[in-house]
Amino acid sequence: MHFGKLARTSLSLLLQHRLRSLAAVGAIFVGQAALVLAVGAAQAGHRDLQAKLRQMGANLLVVRAGTFQQFGRRVAQVSRATTLLPQDALRLGREVAGVKKLATVASAVKTVRFQANVASVPVVGVSPEYFELQRLALQDGRLFFAEEDRARTRVAVLGAKVAKALAAVENPLDQRVRIAGVPFKVVGVLRPKEVGIAEIDPDQSVFVPVSTLLFRVAGRSWLDAIIVQGQSPEKLPRLSREIREALRRAHGLAQGKEDDFTVQDPVRLLALEHDLGEAFRALAAGMAGVCLATGAVGIVAVMLMAVRERTREIGLRRAVGATRAAILVQFLFEAALLTALGGFSGAAFALPAQAAICKLAGWPTVWPLKAALAAGGVSVVLGLVCGVAPAIRAARLAPATAVRAAA
Repeated sequence: MHFGKLARTSLSLLLQHRLRSLAAVGAIFVGQAALVLAVGAAQAGHRDLQAKLRQMGANLLVVRAGTFQQFGRRVAQVSRATTLLPQDALRLGREVAGVKKLATVASAVKTVRFQANVASVPVVGVSPEYFELQRLALQDGRLFFAEEDRARTRVAVLGAKVAKALAAVENPLDQRVRIAGVPFKVVGVLRPKEVGIAEIDPDQSVFVPVSTLLFRVAGRSWLDAIIVQGQSPEKLPRLSREIREALRRAHGLAQGKEDDFTVQDPVRLLALEHDLGEAFRALAAGMAGVCLATGAVGIVAVMLMAVRERTREIGLRRAVGATRAAILVQFLFEAALLTALGGFSGAAFALPAQAAICKLAGWPTVWPLKAALAAGGVSVVLGLVCGVAPAIRAARLAPATAVRAAA
């Protein structure tokens, strides 16, 4: 049979039963679209994880005041503490041999005013080492120095989004901003980064010397976190234990008493979040498989029904010389056409949908073209497999028997 004629005949026959054909195609459409989206989300999530790890900083541990626990994909604070002090950072630097470098962090949400613009943003007090450990780069100006930290100097470095929100027209560098009513000189503006640790978004924050924040803005003596850089990733577990022992001694915690701090490995937390995301994506892929199985059953049912309804047509074609092979190919082609329409349309829908999901989730945009092409190919194979039994049944009909049965 000529391929063009075969395609036209099959399409015409399928269009005669639009609703039935649409129902069979729909299940394949949903299954293949879900499968491509699951693959694309996995790829985008992996790229996002790699990008975050590159930006986060190497070999870091975060000591946070209070206790924190992992709940699904979120880390939540379950108790607060005011016992993590700047002296603890000095103690860790002296007593723990595996500490390469550390930075202190304290934050508070305050009102920041620049000229007529006002915003309520996190004001983060950090020691100068924080910028290096977090790989924060300058867009303009400079960072503050250790001397300015010790002197409690009122200088500020603005995150990229804060600078844009407060000073959309005028460059804020060397200008005065008021933080909780206290004037600060803007000495630098950071490049966009987005990824931070200890729930700090560097783009949305204003950075000041930690001593300035504690004594001139927040009016307190305790820290929110100490960021510790170790010698190598392999030594982080041991370093974590040594930090915990040193802080328990410093805080006078008796044996059996719970820690009033939490030592976190941000890379491990990110990896755990990624693993949980992979579990959800695997679930989505499983649901896609169920949709495909449902679609396969639908294809078989549609083709068996078509054989029964077209018994007379099959008998007449056999009577005028059509071979069993021609009948077999006809029904296999129709089954493959149904699944191909569902598979390729589902894949075509999934590609722009995946790009939109990446944009909404803040992931790198991924176009899973290989997965889409594979989905279309799998659909064709699925159609051929599902069409085998109905096609064999149609091909085995004897011409006289088929005509009498139809009559």
